[in-house]
Amino acid sequence: MPRAAVRQQTAKLEGDGHHAHADDETRLRQLGYKQELRRELNLLRNFAVSFGLLSMLTGLGGFYYYGFTYGGPVMASWGWVLIVCMTLTIALSMAEICSSLPTTGGVYYWAGVLGGKQGPLWSWVVGWLNLLGQVGITAGVEWTVVRYLVYFVNMFKAPDAEPFALTKVQFWLMYSAFILVHGMFNAVSVRLLGVLSLLSVVFHVVGTLVIVIGLPIIAVTHQKASWVFGHFENYGNNPEYMGDATTGVSNSFYSFLLGLLLSQWAMVGYDSSAHIAEETKNAAVAGPVGLVTAIIGSFVCGWAFLISLTFCIQTPADGIAGTQQIFMSVFQGRYGSYEGAAIFQAILFIASNFCGIFCVTSNSRMLYAFARDRGIFGWRWWKEVNGRTGTPINSIIAMCLASIIIGITMLGSDVAFIAISSIGIIGLEASYILPILLRLTVARKWFKKGPFHLGAFSLPLGWIAVVWGCFISVVLILPTVYPVTNTNFNYAVVMLGGTIVLSMIAWFISARKWFKGPVRNVDMGNKTETLAEAAMRGELDETDSAFGNESGSKAGDTDQAELPADLEPKQFVVA
Repeated sequence: MPRAAVRQQTAKLEGDGHHAHADDETRLRQLGYKQELRRELNLLRNFAVSFGLLSMLTGLGGFYYYGFTYGGPVMASWGWVLIVCMTLTIALSMAEICSSLPTTGGVYYWAGVLGGKQGPLWSWVVGWLNLLGQVGITAGVEWTVVRYLVYFVNMFKAPDAEPFALTKVQFWLMYSAFILVHGMFNAVSVRLLGVLSLLSVVFHVVGTLVIVIGLPIIAVTHQKASWVFGHFENYGNNPEYMGDATTGVSNSFYSFLLGLLLSQWAMVGYDSSAHIAEETKNAAVAGPVGLVTAIIGSFVCGWAFLISLTFCIQTPADGIAGTQQIFMSVFQGRYGSYEGAAIFQAILFIASNFCGIFCVTSNSRMLYAFARDRGIFGWRWWKEVNGRTGTPINSIIAMCLASIIIGITMLGSDVAFIAISSIGIIGLEASYILPILLRLTVARKWFKKGPFHLGAFSLPLGWIAVVWGCFISVVLILPTVYPVTNTNFNYAVVMLGGTIVLSMIAWFISARKWFKGPVRNVDMGNKTETLAEAAMRGELDETDSAFGNESGSKAGDTDQAELPADLEPKQFVVA
């Protein structure tokens, strides 16, 4: 499309708004920051990082047993479709904000800028919720890495042999070792991360195809389509399958809601595209497009993976036991032994390592950005960027240690594992929907759209996203086993509540006196206000170009000269 036509279409959808962004570093300076991280990622690699972090082979493979236990095959087939469709409303709304405010701070920065007078408070709360979610998700992923390794080793054991198992301490030590290795990959260079992200995409796509095509070919028997797409059963409350370990959840709708964790755990963390915005070229477009396309790509690969698994279940007991048991039963039925299943299990194990690497990428960038705005104690240390590698090594170390420490709570307890995974999702979901809510309410009249925006769909999709985010967060803190005891209680609600309460106590006692939300770290002449204060003014100028009246500035009203063709940002309009 000719550039003039693109400008005309964008201006039409934005009213008479005029976005005249310069190159990435200039745009970042307009948002208050100097370029410190190395900008070496393009759209494909930005997409690849989020795609690798979503890693449907890790999330869906690791939680298949959980969804199947609470709802049977329907949770795998249609539960995934439901979760992805609703997640897309959140992702699209986030992408629109990311295009306007492409910084590594992501959601907490957006909350601070869009929150008006209370921007610093919103930024503080969202920042801590996101950090909690980042650590929880990383811990859940790294735990899955070790479990996949144990499953892999056991596939070489004879059926009557004692299965290989790790003690609680051994499991935690192995878990910690994987975290440190993944942290080392992040510390080397941004360029290495770019290469790994592309390898991850290729591996996930090829690995998915191997399983999706190979498993049905090897399976001796297959389930009927009517069973895969139409059968719901609460196996968890059936003594025939669970023995004395029934869940005690008898209500089918309640059981269905709990089963959604299978899909939801694999569909969170896509904000990583925003957290690497300052390392991405043409970030105002590449960031939001990478975010949305990562979800779409994960949906296609993930659904194919789930459908293939479910068609190849030999008995319901295999689905309850998990992905590894499905692999083993299929090979056992065809070849009389299950060693060959190790090939499929190895695919899941390698994929989970890619996922672990990009979890550390996302959480370390979040800590770096939060520290840059002095939102965490010891911020001077955590905001440092290594001059040789161009990576925030101190933040990488901090987030790795945080994940190692939280892993202690999961020692030998599947209930604790579910709780940590749930709090990871809840923390991230809450940090996603709060900036969207602020954009719909406080900042509705002065939010300035970026080159990627939703046009007429912006407000309705935003409200759907907020309602869904609140709903699924409530679902994830519900008890998963009845009667509720100290050992099976879903402690996600305690961790979430504790984080909110402690952050608010810290705010009123101390932080409100020194944390002012996102702050500039570049010389802006006589400007000393914070970005939250700039947003509150509702003015659009060359130093605060993310803000303005809803109608924006007309093309003839700006003093800024037309950008050179090689610096003019590409427009991307949805609607």
